[in-house]
Amino acid sequence: MKTKSKQNEINQKSIVIAAAGTGGHVMPAWALAEKYLINGWKVIWFGTPNGMENKIINKNNVIFVSLNIGGFRGKKLFTLITYPLKFFYALIKSCCWIIKYKVSNVVVFGGYISLPAGYAAIILKKNLFIHEQNIIYGTSNRLLSPFAKKIFTAFKVESKYPIYISGNPIRKSILNIKKNFNKTTAKINVLVIGGSLGAKVFNEKLPQILLKFPQFNLIHQCGAGKKINLDQMYSGKAKVLEFIEDMSKYYQWADLVIGRAGAMTIAELEHVGLPSILIPYPYAIDDHQQKNAEYLSKRGGAMICKEQDITLKLEGILQKISKKQCIEMAKRLKSSNHKNAASLIYTQIENNGK
Repeated sequence: MKTKSKQNEINQKSIVIAAAGTGGHVMPAWALAEKYLINGWKVIWFGTPNGMENKIINKNNVIFVSLNIGGFRGKKLFTLITYPLKFFYALIKSCCWIIKYKVSNVVVFGGYISLPAGYAAIILKKNLFIHEQNIIYGTSNRLLSPFAKKIFTAFKVESKYPIYISGNPIRKSILNIKKNFNKTTAKINVLVIGGSLGAKVFNEKLPQILLKFPQFNLIHQCGAGKKINLDQMYSGKAKVLEFIEDMSKYYQWADLVIGRAGAMTIAELEHVGLPSILIPYPYAIDDHQQKNAEYLSKRGGAMICKEQDITLKLEGILQKISKKQCIEMAKRLKSSNHKNAASLIYTQIENNGK
Protein backbone atom coordinates (compact mmCIF):
# COMPACT_ATOMS: atom_id res chain seq x y z
CA MET A 1 0.00 0.00 0.00
CA LYS A 2 2.86 2.36 0.89
CA THR A 3 4.60 1.55 -2.40
CA LYS A 4 1.43 2.27 -4.36
CA SER A 5 1.01 5.62 -2.57
CA LYS A 6 4.63 6.53 -3.30
CA GLN A 7 4.17 5.58 -6.95
CA ASN A 8 1.07 7.80 -7.20
CA GLU A 9 3.07 10.68 -5.75
CA ILE A 10 5.77 10.22 -8.38
CA ASN A 11 3.20 9.94 -11.19
CA GLN A 12 1.48 13.17 -10.07
CA LYS A 13 2.25 16.13 -12.36
CA SER A 14 5.43 17.70 -11.01
CA ILE A 15 7.32 20.93 -11.54
CA VAL A 16 10.67 22.15 -10.19
CA ILE A 17 10.83 25.72 -8.86
CA ALA A 18 14.29 27.00 -7.92
CA ALA A 19 14.62 30.07 -5.69
CA ALA A 20 16.79 30.81 -2.68
CA GLY A 21 18.60 33.40 -0.65
CA THR A 22 16.60 36.62 -0.42
CA GLY A 23 12.93 37.49 -0.37
CA GLY A 24 13.32 39.12 -3.79
CA HIS A 25 13.82 35.70 -5.38
CA VAL A 26 11.74 33.62 -2.99
CA MET A 27 8.53 35.67 -2.68
CA PRO A 28 7.56 35.62 -6.39
CA ALA A 29 8.59 31.97 -6.68
CA TRP A 30 6.34 31.05 -3.75
CA ALA A 31 3.44 32.99 -5.31
CA LEU A 32 3.83 30.84 -8.45
CA ALA A 33 4.24 27.66 -6.39
CA GLU A 34 0.92 28.36 -4.67
CA LYS A 35 -0.73 28.58 -8.10
CA TYR A 36 0.60 25.12 -8.98
CA LEU A 37 -0.39 23.65 -5.62
CA ILE A 38 -3.97 24.92 -6.00
CA ASN A 39 -4.14 23.19 -9.38
CA GLY A 40 -3.02 19.83 -7.98
CA TRP A 41 0.64 19.81 -9.00
CA LYS A 42 3.51 18.40 -7.00
CA VAL A 43 6.04 21.21 -6.42
CA ILE A 44 9.69 20.25 -5.97
CA TRP A 45 11.42 23.28 -4.51
CA PHE A 46 15.19 23.63 -4.95
CA GLY A 47 16.54 25.78 -2.12
CA THR A 48 19.46 26.05 0.28
CA PRO A 49 19.94 25.00 3.92
CA ASN A 50 19.89 28.52 5.40
CA GLY A 51 18.27 30.87 2.87
CA MET A 52 15.17 33.03 3.41
CA GLU A 53 13.09 30.35 1.66
CA ASN A 54 13.25 28.27 4.85
CA LYS A 55 11.17 30.94 6.65
CA ILE A 56 8.80 31.84 3.81
CA ILE A 57 7.62 28.66 2.12
CA ASN A 58 5.41 25.99 3.64
CA LYS A 59 7.55 22.85 3.52
CA ASN A 60 4.54 20.70 4.32
CA ASN A 61 3.13 21.48 0.88
CA VAL A 62 6.25 20.98 -1.24
CA ILE A 63 9.14 18.55 -1.61
CA PHE A 64 12.06 20.66 -0.43
CA VAL A 65 15.45 19.78 -1.93
CA SER A 66 18.38 21.45 -0.23
CA LEU A 67 21.36 22.27 -2.48
CA ASN A 68 24.53 23.40 -0.72
CA ILE A 69 25.49 26.06 -3.24
CA GLY A 70 26.28 29.78 -2.98
CA GLY A 71 27.29 32.68 -5.19
CA PHE A 72 30.72 33.14 -6.74
CA ARG A 73 30.93 36.74 -7.93
CA GLY A 74 32.97 38.95 -5.60
CA LYS A 75 33.80 36.05 -3.27
CA LYS A 76 37.09 35.13 -1.59
CA LEU A 77 39.65 32.81 -3.18
CA PHE A 78 38.69 29.75 -1.10
CA THR A 79 35.05 30.06 -2.18
CA LEU A 80 36.10 30.33 -5.83
CA ILE A 81 38.31 27.24 -5.53
CA THR A 82 35.62 25.09 -3.90
CA TYR A 83 32.75 26.37 -6.07
CA PRO A 84 33.22 23.91 -9.01
CA LEU A 85 32.99 20.91 -6.66
CA LYS A 86 29.87 22.25 -4.91
CA PHE A 87 28.31 23.11 -8.25
CA PHE A 88 28.96 19.64 -9.67
CA TYR A 89 27.40 17.97 -6.62
CA ALA A 90 24.35 20.30 -6.77
CA LEU A 91 24.01 19.59 -10.51
CA ILE A 92 24.01 15.80 -10.01
CA LYS A 93 21.53 16.10 -7.15
CA SER A 94 19.25 18.31 -9.28
CA CYS A 95 19.33 15.78 -12.12
CA CYS A 96 18.42 12.94 -9.77
CA TRP A 97 15.34 14.71 -8.41
CA ILE A 98 14.17 15.78 -11.87
CA ILE A 99 14.44 12.19 -13.09
CA LYS A 100 12.84 10.72 -9.95
CA TYR A 101 9.68 12.82 -10.26
CA LYS A 102 9.52 12.76 -14.07
CA VAL A 103 9.64 16.54 -14.22
CA SER A 104 9.12 18.18 -17.61
CA ASN A 105 9.30 21.87 -16.60
CA VAL A 106 11.88 23.69 -14.49
CA VAL A 107 11.34 27.32 -13.47
CA VAL A 108 14.26 29.34 -12.08
CA PHE A 109 14.03 32.75 -10.43
CA GLY A 110 17.64 33.88 -10.63
CA GLY A 111 20.36 33.79 -8.01
CA TYR A 112 22.99 31.13 -7.48
CA ILE A 113 20.48 28.28 -7.01
CA SER A 114 19.34 28.73 -10.61
CA LEU A 115 22.57 27.52 -12.21
CA PRO A 116 22.56 23.85 -11.07
CA ALA A 117 18.78 23.65 -11.52
CA GLY A 118 18.91 25.29 -14.94
CA TYR A 119 21.82 23.27 -16.30
CA ALA A 120 20.23 20.08 -15.00
CA ALA A 121 17.16 20.93 -17.09
CA ILE A 122 19.35 21.61 -20.13
CA ILE A 123 21.31 18.34 -19.76
CA LEU A 124 18.11 16.32 -19.34
CA LYS A 125 16.40 18.19 -22.21
CA LYS A 126 13.58 19.48 -20.03
CA ASN A 127 11.74 22.76 -20.59
CA LEU A 128 13.58 25.59 -18.85
CA PHE A 129 11.67 28.74 -17.91
CA ILE A 130 13.31 31.83 -16.44
CA HIS A 131 11.79 34.62 -14.40
CA GLU A 132 13.75 37.85 -13.96
CA GLN A 133 12.46 40.14 -11.20
CA ASN A 134 14.73 43.14 -11.76
CA ILE A 135 15.12 45.81 -14.44
CA ILE A 136 18.33 44.11 -15.63
CA TYR A 137 19.35 40.45 -15.87
CA GLY A 138 21.14 38.85 -12.96
CA THR A 139 24.22 36.73 -13.73
CA SER A 140 22.53 33.32 -13.51
CA ASN A 141 19.56 34.28 -15.64
CA ARG A 142 21.83 35.87 -18.22
CA LEU A 143 23.92 32.68 -18.47
CA LEU A 144 20.83 30.47 -18.78
CA SER A 145 18.80 32.69 -21.13
CA PRO A 146 20.11 31.18 -24.42
CA PHE A 147 18.65 27.81 -23.39
CA ALA A 148 15.28 28.94 -22.03
CA LYS A 149 11.98 27.85 -23.52
CA LYS A 150 10.61 31.19 -22.38
CA ILE A 151 11.92 34.18 -20.41
CA PHE A 152 9.44 35.95 -18.14
CA THR A 153 10.31 39.41 -16.86
CA ALA A 154 8.72 41.78 -14.37
CA PHE A 155 9.64 44.82 -16.43
CA LYS A 156 10.96 45.61 -19.87
CA VAL A 157 14.49 44.20 -19.90
CA GLU A 158 17.21 44.61 -22.50
CA SER A 159 17.62 41.12 -23.91
CA LYS A 160 19.15 39.30 -26.87
CA TYR A 161 16.28 36.83 -26.64
CA PRO A 162 12.49 37.28 -26.74
CA ILE A 163 10.91 38.10 -23.40
CA TYR A 164 7.37 37.88 -22.05
CA ILE A 165 6.56 40.72 -19.63
CA SER A 166 4.49 38.98 -16.99
CA GLY A 167 5.11 41.22 -13.98
CA ASN A 168 6.31 39.94 -10.61
CA PRO A 169 4.08 37.36 -8.89
CA ILE A 170 2.85 39.03 -5.70
CA ARG A 171 1.49 37.49 -2.50
CA LYS A 172 -2.31 37.28 -2.36
CA SER A 173 -2.53 39.39 0.80
CA ILE A 174 -0.83 42.29 -0.99
CA LEU A 175 -2.73 41.78 -4.24
CA ASN A 176 -5.96 42.34 -2.32
CA ILE A 177 -4.97 45.68 -0.74
CA LYS A 178 -7.30 48.58 -1.53
CA LYS A 179 -5.13 51.50 -0.49
CA ASN A 180 -6.73 54.54 1.14
CA PHE A 181 -5.00 57.58 2.58
CA ASN A 182 -6.33 59.31 5.70
CA LYS A 183 -6.99 62.85 4.43
CA THR A 184 -8.36 64.09 7.75
CA THR A 185 -4.88 64.50 9.28
CA ALA A 186 -1.65 66.05 8.05
CA LYS A 187 0.41 63.53 10.02
CA ILE A 188 2.31 61.13 7.76
CA ASN A 189 2.67 57.42 8.52
CA VAL A 190 6.25 56.48 7.63
CA LEU A 191 7.20 52.81 7.28
CA VAL A 192 10.92 52.00 7.28
CA ILE A 193 11.68 48.62 5.72
CA GLY A 194 15.21 47.41 6.30
CA GLY A 195 14.67 44.26 4.25
CA SER A 196 14.34 40.64 5.37
CA LEU A 197 17.75 40.78 7.08
CA GLY A 198 17.58 44.40 8.21
CA ALA A 199 19.78 47.19 6.82
CA LYS A 200 22.60 48.23 9.15
CA VAL A 201 22.85 51.75 7.79
CA PHE A 202 19.08 52.28 8.25
CA ASN A 203 19.34 51.25 11.89
CA GLU A 204 22.36 53.43 12.55
CA LYS A 205 21.42 56.65 10.73
CA LEU A 206 17.66 56.90 10.21
CA PRO A 207 16.40 57.24 13.82
CA GLN A 208 18.31 60.45 14.52
CA ILE A 209 17.02 61.97 11.26
CA LEU A 210 13.41 60.82 11.52
CA LEU A 211 13.03 62.00 15.12
CA LYS A 212 13.45 65.59 13.88
CA PHE A 213 10.00 65.36 12.28
CA PRO A 214 7.16 65.36 14.86
CA GLN A 215 4.63 65.18 11.98
CA PHE A 216 5.67 61.57 11.31
CA ASN A 217 4.18 58.43 12.84
CA LEU A 218 7.00 55.88 12.63
CA ILE A 219 7.27 52.12 12.24
CA HIS A 220 10.77 50.74 11.68
CA GLN A 221 11.48 47.13 10.65
CA CYS A 222 15.03 46.51 11.79
CA GLY A 223 15.96 42.81 11.40
CA ALA A 224 16.59 40.08 13.96
CA GLY A 225 18.44 41.02 17.15
CA LYS A 226 18.35 44.79 16.54
CA LYS A 227 15.12 45.76 18.33
CA ILE A 228 16.49 46.59 21.79
CA ASN A 229 19.03 49.03 20.41
CA LEU A 230 16.50 50.68 18.09
CA ASP A 231 13.93 51.02 20.89
CA GLN A 232 16.56 52.95 22.88
CA MET A 233 17.41 55.18 19.92
CA TYR A 234 13.77 56.05 19.27
CA SER A 235 12.97 56.48 23.01
CA GLY A 236 9.47 55.11 22.50
CA LYS A 237 8.63 57.49 19.64
CA ALA A 238 8.51 54.72 17.02
CA LYS A 239 7.18 51.19 16.83
CA VAL A 240 10.12 48.86 16.17
CA LEU A 241 9.65 45.41 14.62
CA GLU A 242 12.32 42.80 13.90
CA PHE A 243 10.39 41.19 11.06
CA ILE A 244 7.04 41.95 9.44
CA GLU A 245 4.97 38.83 8.87
CA ASP A 246 1.86 40.54 7.48
CA MET A 247 3.26 43.24 5.18
CA SER A 248 -0.21 44.00 3.77
CA LYS A 249 -1.31 45.37 7.15
CA TYR A 250 1.58 47.84 7.23
CA TYR A 251 1.32 48.83 3.58
CA GLN A 252 -2.33 49.68 4.32
CA TRP A 253 -1.21 51.81 7.28
CA ALA A 254 1.68 53.64 5.56
CA ASP A 255 1.61 56.91 3.63
CA LEU A 256 5.29 56.72 2.75
CA VAL A 257 7.87 53.92 2.68
CA ILE A 258 11.61 54.32 3.19
CA GLY A 259 13.41 51.22 1.96
CA ARG A 260 15.80 49.47 -0.35
CA ALA A 261 15.00 49.00 -4.04
CA GLY A 262 14.78 45.22 -4.30
CA ALA A 263 12.62 43.80 -7.06
CA MET A 264 9.70 42.73 -4.89
CA THR A 265 9.61 46.00 -2.97
CA ILE A 266 9.36 47.84 -6.31
CA ALA A 267 6.59 45.55 -7.59
CA GLU A 268 4.59 45.73 -4.35
CA LEU A 269 4.85 49.52 -4.05
CA GLU A 270 3.80 49.87 -7.68
CA HIS A 271 0.84 47.54 -7.28
CA VAL A 272 -0.41 49.10 -4.02
CA GLY A 273 0.30 52.67 -5.13
CA LEU A 274 2.53 53.57 -2.21
CA PRO A 275 5.09 56.41 -2.56
CA SER A 276 8.60 55.90 -1.31
CA ILE A 277 12.06 57.20 -0.66
CA LEU A 278 14.36 54.50 -2.00
CA ILE A 279 17.92 54.00 -0.78
CA PRO A 280 19.41 51.41 -3.19
CA TYR A 281 21.83 48.88 -1.77
CA PRO A 282 25.13 50.18 -3.22
CA TYR A 283 26.85 46.77 -3.37
CA ALA A 284 24.13 44.95 -5.31
CA ILE A 285 25.61 42.99 -8.21
CA ASP A 286 25.29 44.92 -11.50
CA ASP A 287 23.86 47.84 -9.47
CA HIS A 288 20.37 46.47 -10.16
CA GLN A 289 18.79 48.24 -7.17
CA GLN A 290 19.75 51.64 -8.57
CA LYS A 291 18.10 50.71 -11.89
CA ASN A 292 15.00 49.46 -10.07
CA ALA A 293 14.76 52.73 -8.11
CA GLU A 294 15.13 54.82 -11.26
CA TYR A 295 12.17 52.96 -12.78
CA LEU A 296 9.84 54.05 -9.94
CA SER A 297 11.35 57.54 -9.87
CA LYS A 298 10.58 58.03 -13.57
CA ARG A 299 7.01 56.98 -12.86
CA GLY A 300 6.82 59.85 -10.37
CA GLY A 301 6.20 57.55 -7.43
CA ALA A 302 9.57 57.58 -5.67
CA MET A 303 12.51 59.73 -4.70
CA ILE A 304 16.04 58.34 -4.58
CA CYS A 305 18.66 58.96 -1.91
CA LYS A 306 21.98 57.18 -2.33
CA GLU A 307 23.32 55.49 0.78
CA GLN A 308 26.40 57.71 0.93
CA ASP A 309 24.11 60.78 0.85
CA ILE A 310 21.80 59.82 3.74
CA THR A 311 23.39 62.20 6.25
CA LEU A 312 23.55 65.15 3.85
CA LYS A 313 20.40 64.79 1.74
CA LEU A 314 17.71 62.65 3.36
CA GLU A 315 16.65 65.33 5.84
CA GLY A 316 16.17 67.81 2.99
CA ILE A 317 14.01 65.33 1.07
CA LEU A 318 11.84 64.67 4.14
CA GLN A 319 11.34 68.39 4.80
CA LYS A 320 9.54 68.71 1.45
CA ILE A 321 7.19 65.75 2.00
CA SER A 322 3.51 66.44 2.69
CA LYS A 323 0.40 64.25 2.88
CA LYS A 324 -0.87 65.93 -0.31
CA GLN A 325 2.37 65.05 -2.14
CA CYS A 326 2.15 61.43 -0.98
CA ILE A 327 -1.37 61.14 -2.40
CA GLU A 328 -0.32 62.70 -5.72
CA MET A 329 2.67 60.35 -6.01
CA ALA A 330 0.43 57.37 -5.25
CA LYS A 331 -1.94 58.28 -8.10
CA ARG A 332 0.97 58.45 -10.57
CA LEU A 333 2.42 55.17 -9.33
CA LYS A 334 -0.46 52.69 -8.96
CA SER A 335 -0.37 49.99 -11.62
CA SER A 336 -1.88 46.59 -12.38
CA ASN A 337 1.30 45.37 -14.10
CA HIS A 338 1.81 42.60 -11.54
CA LYS A 339 -1.78 41.71 -10.71
CA ASN A 340 -2.07 38.53 -12.79
CA ALA A 341 1.62 37.59 -12.99
CA ALA A 342 1.34 34.13 -11.39
CA SER A 343 -1.64 33.19 -13.56
CA LEU A 344 0.05 34.46 -16.73
CA ILE A 345 3.22 32.47 -16.05
CA TYR A 346 1.25 29.36 -15.11
CA THR A 347 -0.82 29.53 -18.31
CA GLN A 348 2.22 30.10 -20.50
CA ILE A 349 4.05 27.12 -19.01
CA GLU A 350 0.90 24.97 -19.32
CA ASN A 351 0.82 25.90 -23.00
CA ASN A 352 4.47 24.87 -23.28
CA GLY A 353 5.64 28.45 -23.61
CA LYS A 354 3.49 29.22 -26.66
